[in-house]
Amino acid sequence: MAGVSCAAVDDLPGKAASLWMETAPPISFPTADPNLSVDVAILGAGICGITAAVLLKRAGLRVALIEADRVAAGVSGYTTAKVTSNHGLLYHSLRSNHGAEGARVYAEANQAGLERIASFVEEGSIECDFRRRPAITYTEGRDEVGQVEAEVEAAREAGLPVSFVDTAPDLPYPIAGGISYAEQAEFHVRRYLLPLAREVPGDGSYVAEGVRALGVSEGSPCAVRTDRGTVTADHVLVATHYPFLDRGLFFARLSAERSYILAAEIEGDPPAGMYLSTESPAHSIRSQPEAGRELVLIGGESHKAGQADEAERYRRLEEWARGRFDVRAFQYRWSTQDAMPADGIPYVGPVTPRSKRVLTATGFRKWGLTNGTAAAMMLADRVLGLDNPWQETFDSNRLTPLASAKKLVKENVNVGMHFVGDRIRRHNPPGPESLGPGEGAIVSAGGGKVAAYRDDGGALHGVSPVCTHLRCLVEWNTAERSWDCPCHGSRFDVEGRVIQGPAVKDLEAKPLGEG
Repeated sequence: MAGVSCAAVDDLPGKAASLWMETAPPISFPTADPNLSVDVAILGAGICGITAAVLLKRAGLRVALIEADRVAAGVSGYTTAKVTSNHGLLYHSLRSNHGAEGARVYAEANQAGLERIASFVEEGSIECDFRRRPAITYTEGRDEVGQVEAEVEAAREAGLPVSFVDTAPDLPYPIAGGISYAEQAEFHVRRYLLPLAREVPGDGSYVAEGVRALGVSEGSPCAVRTDRGTVTADHVLVATHYPFLDRGLFFARLSAERSYILAAEIEGDPPAGMYLSTESPAHSIRSQPEAGRELVLIGGESHKAGQADEAERYRRLEEWARGRFDVRAFQYRWSTQDAMPADGIPYVGPVTPRSKRVLTATGFRKWGLTNGTAAAMMLADRVLGLDNPWQETFDSNRLTPLASAKKLVKENVNVGMHFVGDRIRRHNPPGPESLGPGEGAIVSAGGGKVAAYRDDGGALHGVSPVCTHLRCLVEWNTAERSWDCPCHGSRFDVEGRVIQGPAVKDLEAKPLGEG
């Protein structure tokens, strides 16, 4: 079946760009020869990788921060940029699945991540619109107030600064109840991360942009094979959001979810707090100063990667926003992708039980700023040989059958259904002539199946439809014009180049005819 037409996608609200990517000052980094020898090689220059690089360099180590694209231009550049321990109605669930101590440790780590960010901002006088705000998870329905009250009790037991509220005067609609976290924060994420990353180069440390890691061998030293050379290091930190090293089997313990954000100008005062609804799918609200005005960032409509009509999700989000705010105009729209752990807690530590020098951090759910910062602190402590009080709870190789078994079975059945079912469903697809401008689909061409896209000028682009990670068939992303894997979330552009892992190899180009 052909994808959504170009005209239908062009009517989506706002400019197709992340506010953070559009409005951060350009920063270039010194060109680094990827054939380097350092103490620590860090793969991935997002919130976790940059934070770990700064902490380790400040401790006196030589680090190489290696990024396949640009610094802070991956998932960290497409967030809602809430810096908070309020992760929805989570702590009651954590207490049930991991005990009161597990919930307490998770809370403590995320609060420490928040305060580490606040300290970096203060120490470096970083101008990133950092401001303290309350963070409220709320329900509009009376039938969920009991759940909110139970969450207040669990979060308070975990040591968090919470209270129950039954009004939200800064919202233009009533709530039935909510849990409010005091002294949380929001900021401009790239205006925060880029100055931090600029601290890394020099004194034997490097930042290497446009260098893709392809493999890691553990030894003394370890060797990181990249598309431009080899980096040797005593330790390697895989901070690529979704680990590309399959030997840790993280692909079987994670699921990939996409969600959407609109930046709106509204009539009246913007909300002073940060909000998250309990509905499913949940919706997020916060405001952000930009160019002398306040924009309201409205997010939500999440779904498993590669398993929904992305353009329709933007339209649903627009409808939700207009139903609750007097919207003057939408300025920006963007989407993001999150790695969801099976038992609700990120995985931080050795990439396999036997690994000593190759470490990773992943599964930050939708809260990568505090979780990612806390993970960087844990990784840095491990490299430096220091004890960390959170490491056991976040252990990357933990076994939590009661907390994760149901989710693991569900997610891996879903993967299997796509691996087999997509091949059956596309047994006899149409030819490329069925595609109009701006459309993409898997078609029949040259005696086989091709992932084909017709650009706005009418030219066809064809690539293999088989994901280079574990060979699921990719799906056309109507809103972002990309090929997304419904199994583990790898994404490719229309020429087959990797946008997002765990895949590291591009899709092979395929010839297309019109018949």
